[in-house]
Amino acid sequence: MPVTQISVFVENKPGRFAEIATRLEHVKVKILAFCIADAGDFGIIRLIVNKPELARKALEGFAESIMQVVVVPITEQVSVSKIANLLGSKKVNIDYAYTSAIPINGNLALILRVNDVERTEKILKENSIEVLTQKDFE
Repeated sequence: MPVTQISVFVENKPGRFAEIATRLEHVKVKILAFCIADAGDFGIIRLIVNKPELARKALEGFAESIMQVVVVPITEQVSVSKIANLLGSKKVNIDYAYTSAIPINGNLALILRVNDVERTEKILKENSIEVLTQKDFE
């Protein structure tokens, strides 16, 4: 079961991320991972939170979308290169990736946007690599 990622489209100007973070904090939503990417005058803030539906309500007025991503804990046995090599060998394309801002269950986590979420999760599990679900973030 994949994890929900919220992507928020904002003007690329000072204070936008602060406004989003503050709104989420006010409703007790924790930001567990985030990535900010600029695209000229606009940017995309990607978020993994503990309560996605509550976060979406708190972000009303912003242009946002949700999508499913794969989240894998990074451990001494499961490195970023191990995951990347495994997925590459299975012809899974990684559109983008980023890591959690805080430890989740004691480990940093790698967030992957891939071309086939279900197949990717299956490949990882078949290779004894843990895949987190939304429940792991609650």
